[in-house]
Amino acid sequence: MTKVPKKIVIRELKNSFGSKQVLSGLNLDVFEGESLVIIGASGTGKSVLMKNIVGILRPNSGSIKIDGEECVNVTNNVREKISRKLGMLFQGAALFDSLRLWENVAFGLISLKISGREEARLKAIDHLKKVGLSETDADRYPSEISAGAQKRVGLARAIATNPEILFFDEPTTGIDPIMGEIVDGLIVSSVRSLGATALTITHDMDSARRIGDRIAMLYGGKIVWIGKTEEIDSSRDGFIQQFINGQVDGPMAGLITENSSV
Repeated sequence: MTKVPKKIVIRELKNSFGSKQVLSGLNLDVFEGESLVIIGASGTGKSVLMKNIVGILRPNSGSIKIDGEECVNVTNNVREKISRKLGMLFQGAALFDSLRLWENVAFGLISLKISGREEARLKAIDHLKKVGLSETDADRYPSEISAGAQKRVGLARAIATNPEILFFDEPTTGIDPIMGEIVDGLIVSSVRSLGATALTITHDMDSARRIGDRIAMLYGGKIVWIGKTEEIDSSRDGFIQQFINGQVDGPMAGLITENSSV
């Protein structure tokens, strides 16, 4: 059997904000070509973990390697080289309001000097079509389209540079269940067509089941469970059972009490 290489390797990752320890020695492997989904309650550090991996935040200590190359405390040139491998769909899509849809999609192509403006426009229109929009939508602005359409534009932007790794931050937040299923389907097809590795964070279990090959649960700054998607419903792990069944009582009761007081 051929051994699948590790695309992302995280060891003893720690990140705190003042006295609050968010990540506390987290370890995680993401294999090449897989779609891994990280679940967890609000405030458990899912977004912080993703921001550490993509370089938006810097950890207090620990190691993050992509393709065997260290990403923590590296030079700007090394970070830029790593960033060229990455694409990201932000929560809420995070489109630039002042840019037309095609300019949003082409942003990475132009800023990274992968394509000239005219070529980038043609590529952007092609990617807009891949996510179910049309050429006539290209010159519209984000304020002129629905939240679901904005998510699709964000996905088109994420895949436009043909990244090796795609990150999805709460891809179904803010859209209705039908559009959520459409966006999830587009994510799955986009990842497969690129042959990319995908890392998604979400609290939406329906979305996690649709997107993930494996699911990992984050709690207390660490991964407390990881397994194949089809194994999660039969898992007897207390954290998993409490989370997927929406139970108040369980090992996360302290966190629920803490969040309810905020």
